[in-house]
Amino acid sequence: MVVFAARRPLRCALSLLASPWTLLAGCAATDATTEEGPSVVSTVPSDGEVDVDHELGALSVTFSESMGDGWSWVTEAGRSAPEVKGFAFYVDEVTNVLPVHLAPHTSYAIWVNSPDHADLRKFANAQGVSARAYRIQFETR
Repeated sequence: MVVFAARRPLRCALSLLASPWTLLAGCAATDATTEEGPSVVSTVPSDGEVDVDHELGALSVTFSESMGDGWSWVTEAGRSAPEVKGFAFYVDEVTNVLPVHLAPHTSYAIWVNSPDHADLRKFANAQGVSARAYRIQFETR
């Protein structure tokens, strides 16, 4: 699987992983994940949404608290993932956006942080506490 890592000040490299996950991950944050850490407040599209416009040009996630610079959009083996069209970026301290291209009549799944790999949990607050992994599954019309 391929890993692409980036951070606002870019200083990461392309590398390979022998795991069932493909990801886009920012560089920063520790692998600490606790119940007190940040959580996902909302996503666009919403998890479980079944009538998403395939013209939607970006996915976004909003967290419960201010985040650091890192990010990890993680795809699931065997599931369709949106075609990434640019680097993920923060529009404010709590919301990250991933530019994508979506195909019509397609079911997608993508994770905000990995549920299985601590090194793929780059969405973290300023203290380095990673957000709990969150799966977004949706279908386009």
